[in-house]
Amino acid sequence: MLKTPKVRRLSTSVLTKLHSLKQKKGMLAAIEPESGEWFLGKDVIEAFRKGREKFPHGTFYFVRIGFPSAHFLSAGLKLLFR
Repeated sequence: MLKTPKVRRLSTSVLTKLHSLKQKKGMLAAIEPESGEWFLGKDVIEAFRKGREKFPHGTFYFVRIGFPSAHFLSAGLKLLFR
């Protein structure tokens, strides 16, 4: 059976700091919740790789700076919910 790790919830101060980086709008951030450190990349893979260098066994949250979510899916949902 697959075990799901317990992950700390992100603090609002970390999210506020990230979303205040106006010059980085659109970049993705991999956030390690225990330390609150984040790693920026042009996509999820780049941000994740940077985070794994420092936290090789870490769990990460992902956010897109300046947007409410990291990813957007619309066409697939229309097909699923017809």
